[in-house]
This record gives sequence, C-alpha cells and structure tokens, in this order.
Amino acid sequence: MYDEYGPIFSAMTDYIALFGNSGYDRTAAEHVFRLLAELDRTPMTDIFAVSGADDAARCAVALGALVCFSRRAAETVSAVFGVRPGSITPEAVCELFYGVSDIFPLIGSLTDRSAAGRVFDGVEPRYNAVMTMKPFAARFISEGELDDDAFLPASDYDINLLELTENERAVRDTAAALRTRGRSARRIIALYGEEGSGRRIAAVRALTETGLSYAELRAEAYGSEEMKDLATKLFLLDSVPIVVPGDSGAEVFTRFVRALAEETGTVVAICGSEHRCIAGWEETVSLKIDLPTIDEQYRIWENEIRAYKTDGSVDISELAGEFSFTVGGIKRALRCAEMFAQSETLSAADIKNGCCRSVNSDMGSKAVKINCVFGWDDIVLPEHSKKLMKTACDQVRYRHKVYDTWGFSGKIAYGKSVSMIFTGPPGTGKTMAAQIIAGELGLDIYRISLANVVSKYIGETEKNLDEIFEKAKKSKVVLFFDEADVLFSKRTEVKDSNDKYSNMESAFLLQKIEEYNGIVILATNLVQNFDEAFKRRMKLMIDFPFPDKARRAEMWRRAFPDKLPLGDIDFEYLVNEFELSGSNIKNIALHSAFLAAAEGSSEVGMKHIIAALRNEYSKSGKAFTKAEAGEYFYYIDE
Repeated sequence: MYDEYGPIFSAMTDYIALFGNSGYDRTAAEHVFRLLAELDRTPMTDIFAVSGADDAARCAVALGALVCFSRRAAETVSAVFGVRPGSITPEAVCELFYGVSDIFPLIGSLTDRSAAGRVFDGVEPRYNAVMTMKPFAARFISEGELDDDAFLPASDYDINLLELTENERAVRDTAAALRTRGRSARRIIALYGEEGSGRRIAAVRALTETGLSYAELRAEAYGSEEMKDLATKLFLLDSVPIVVPGDSGAEVFTRFVRALAEETGTVVAICGSEHRCIAGWEETVSLKIDLPTIDEQYRIWENEIRAYKTDGSVDISELAGEFSFTVGGIKRALRCAEMFAQSETLSAADIKNGCCRSVNSDMGSKAVKINCVFGWDDIVLPEHSKKLMKTACDQVRYRHKVYDTWGFSGKIAYGKSVSMIFTGPPGTGKTMAAQIIAGELGLDIYRISLANVVSKYIGETEKNLDEIFEKAKKSKVVLFFDEADVLFSKRTEVKDSNDKYSNMESAFLLQKIEEYNGIVILATNLVQNFDEAFKRRMKLMIDFPFPDKARRAEMWRRAFPDKLPLGDIDFEYLVNEFELSGSNIKNIALHSAFLAAAEGSSEVGMKHIIAALRNEYSKSGKAFTKAEAGEYFYYIDE
C-alpha cells in the first residue's frame, strides 16, 4: 500500500466513525476534500486525472477503496447505510461529504462511461445503488499494477535500430495521425505489412515521439463487460493501445479492435492486411510498411550475418537479390539456417535453405509444389536458350548491384520482377527448365493449377490470381504458369461482355506480375496467342524448339542413369528413325527399365526399348507397325 494514502485514509476512517455517532460534520468533510486535493501523485490520483473527477467523484473513489482495505471503515459504512461490507452507495457518499441524501452531486461524476464510474460494479443513477470497487481497480490503487491476459509483457525495443525508408515514413505518418485528432476520437490507425516489417516498433516510436504512453495488447474474444474493464485499465494506465493479432483469427481481431476503439478512442492496430480491421469503420488511417529496398536488405543481411560463422561462399549481394525479406524475415532465415546446418560454419547453401524453411510456403489448392531434381547437365537446348536461362538467374542475383548500386531503381518505378515466357512444343523441356532455374537460385517452385484459377464467373479469375500472388509474396516462391495461353491469350476486339472481361483478366495478370518482386514463368505451346504488348513487357522470351538429330542423340544418351546396365543399344537407329521430344525419350527410357526389371533381365536391351516405343506411340493414338520398327520388327510380336 502506498504510504501517501495514510493521512487521507486515517482522516476518512475517523470521520466515518464520527459520522456514525453524530452525523454530518462540515469541517471534517472539508478536511477530507483538502487532503484529497493535496494527495501526491499516486495510482488513485491517476484515476482522478484521467476522469477529470470533481470532489464528489474523488470522495467516491477514495471511500470505495477504503472499505476494501479497512475492516473498521467497511463495518461502520455497512452498519450506518445498510450495505454489505466492502460496498458503498451514492447516498452514503453524499451524506458523508455533503450532508444531503439526494445524490445530485454524483449524477455527472459516476456514470458507466466515466473513468471514476468504471472502477465500480453496480453504478446506477439511484441513491441506493450498491457499488463495489472492481478487484483490478483496488489492486491498481494499492500496488499500481494491472493484470489482464490481453496485455503483453513490456518489450525492450531498440527503437533507433531500424533507420529504413519505409519505417521512418511510417513513424512520421503515424505521429502525424496521432497529433491531428485528440485521444477521444474513436478511430483506428492501422499499420499493416509483412511480418517482421517493424510495424510494432514504428507504432512505439510514433507514440513515444508524440509524448503518449502505450500498452501492447493481444486481440482476444471478449464480451462487452470484459471489453469495458479492459478499456478502463487502459484509461488508468493513460495508454494508447497497440493491438497485435492473437491466435483467434482475423474475425476476432477485427471485432476486438473495433470494440476497443468504440470504448477507448484511438487504437493502433498491427495488421497483416490493409482490410483486416478497418474496412467499413467510419474513421481510419491506413499506413503500409513496404519491404525494405534491395540496398537496405543488403545492409540488413550484412549487419545480421556478423553474428554467425560463415564460409567464403556466402554472397550477400546474391541473398539480397534472390530473397525479398523484412528485417524480421532475415533474422528468422539465419536462425533456421543455423538450426538445419550440418556444421557450425554456415555455407551459402545453408543460408538459402534457411531462407526457404523460414517462410510459409503453403500456396493452397491453386498451386502445386514441384520438386527441383534437375540440373544444367540434364537439359538439352540450343546454346542461346541456355544462356537466356542463365541470364534469368543473373537478373535475380545482381538486382542489388543494378538497381541500387548503379541506380536503375530510380529509373524503373515498377516491373522489377523477373518475368519470362517459355515457348515451344510439348515435351521440349519447359517444366524442366523452370525447375533448374528455381533449383539454381535455391527457391521453391509452384505450378499454378489452371483448373482452379480460371472461372466463368465475372471477377473470380482476378480474385484467384490475387490470392496466388499474395501468398507467393509471403512464400518467396517461383510461380510457374503451365499452358499459360489458356489464361493470357491475345486481347481481342471487344464484341461482347466475354471479350471485355477476358481482356480485363489479362491486364490484371500483367499488373500482378509487374508488382511481384520475384520470378514468374509463363509456359506455352502457342506463343502466337499472346498479345504483343503483353510479350513486350516480359523480361525474357526463351525458345524451346523441337530437338534436331544432334540434340536427340544427346538426349538418348542422357536419358539412362549411369548405374543402369545397358545392352547393345542402337542409338543411331533411334535418333534417325524416330522424331521424338525430350519428354518422349525420357518416358521410353523409364518404361524400358521397368520392362527389363519385370522379366528379370540383367540389362536394358533393344527389345525393351522397342516395346516402350510402341507404348509411347499408342498414348498418342498412333500405330507402331513392323515397318516402323525396321530391322527390329521381330520384337513386335514378343
């Protein structure tokens, strides 16, 4: 109990005993008023301050606290006014300190909306309303502390750490919003952005710089009375709430933030999405914290990686170019790298693995993850096409140098994604090439399932695409649109509403590609179906031609693993007689190996390959005749 309360509580206890014997004493009552006015700064005076309490409300709060702490005072009030010990009534306050039984001195001071009234249960505009001080208020008066499951422990922020462009802007804008209107304005200041972007630190800095105290809360499912008590605690602390999402989901978060704004006034909400808590609210300020620039990410990597032991393979410029992370994201990536590394010294591969493991790569039902099992030696392409694939990787790796060190970020406002079109007949290696690029950069790759994206309903396709790109931003993945001409065919002359909405879908996708700070690959068999303007805005177009004899020969030889025992295979015959794609050749090699294994053969021979060829022909509805089998026709009957 605070020592400062001794004189006032002693005087009130003596006066209550005097009142029980001889009634109202004006001199004794005025002495209590004087002591309350002279009381040093304590939790009880904080209640007076935030409520703007007059003498009547001060006396009510002091008396309500006294009967909680003093049995003698509680029993006297109970005996004189006929209430249970530990409670008071408006009549008791007015008779004790004003000498009147009418409660007019308290009508405006004790309401369920006033801070003084909020500390009591049972506040009503009746002379005999039984009022009991709420336990949390009594504890606050005696100890200066408040407990609530929603309150988060005080965070020890280094508020000068993040001198980043977006964070500094967010601090300035939040501080300006706090200064513009008074605390009583019922509104939400929503700071939104990716996890680890510094939203909470920006909120803390803005409140600190404007001279306001704050309390950090976790959104919980509260009833109306619980919410009023929480709001009262914030009044007592004289703090602006900073609300972070809890474990209850977006709906609970939204209800919590809105109810708290209704009860307390200004609320700073830490959101992951712009619309999570502010849509439809009458007065809001919405502030986004975007990702740090590539140059800033480079500096963050450089700063954070000093705490770890690394080998000479780590290239910070490459990390900053390949992965778009917040400050918190970079910290998580390094922790994951350390956790899963095979030794105490981190390699570039370890850190890239940590980057991939640290993000949630759940892309939902509209995308399927592809395992990257191929390398550069597995693909057979013209040299020019291979060079363009490596150029795509370089455009990711050297983004920091080109955009920031050399200044191109000031020349290009948008369209910093690495976007490309793979064009060529089926089976020529487009999917394999996408896997190679992703594997080379250490990124996960997802194939977009067109069946779950394209919709006949107006606006649904755009909604699905928006969902895919939003998830991809969080997952840092390569997006691979196979058979992309289904989605992004030529914009046509508008003859009916279907043409109009088809053009809108293409334009929307182009916008999302340019906004995406990652890799997007569109694969098509029919590049002529793409709109020319669309193709111009892609960074690269890589051709996957049908293989000629030289490349088919290379494909046949690479199709069989080194461990596989091969018989006398007539590769020249296979290359010259059958015009097959790389996908066909791979299927034949695998099928022939299964045929050899099934018959117990010790090696794969021509008879197995001829049988596999025949199967591959049948898949496309073609007959494989003895004439086509040539000198190996005798295997047809086997």
